[in-house]
Amino acid sequence: MKTKDLIKKINKLIPEAKAVRASDFYNDNSRDGIWFRGSEDYASDGLLIFDYYEEYAIHSKIHPTLEKILTDAGWYGEPYDAGTLMAWRM
Repeated sequence: MKTKDLIKKINKLIPEAKAVRASDFYNDNSRDGIWFRGSEDYASDGLLIFDYYEEYAIHSKIHPTLEKILTDAGWYGEPYDAGTLMAWRM
């Protein structure tokens, strides 16, 4: 799946994630990834998009719907820092 198509899908299903190209974060076009500007926001179901400090997360600290979307598309989420989530191709 192309990056722009995955971003559209994520923003349609979880608009609070505010997915954009990683190049917007890095201010260059050399990185084909996704930056979640809403990393620290809550989705409509009350769960955080990304919770770096979640002690009780069994598999991931990424919102379960977002993680499934990424995994199904062959991508994975990776923290840039405690409040910033990125995604990259596997």
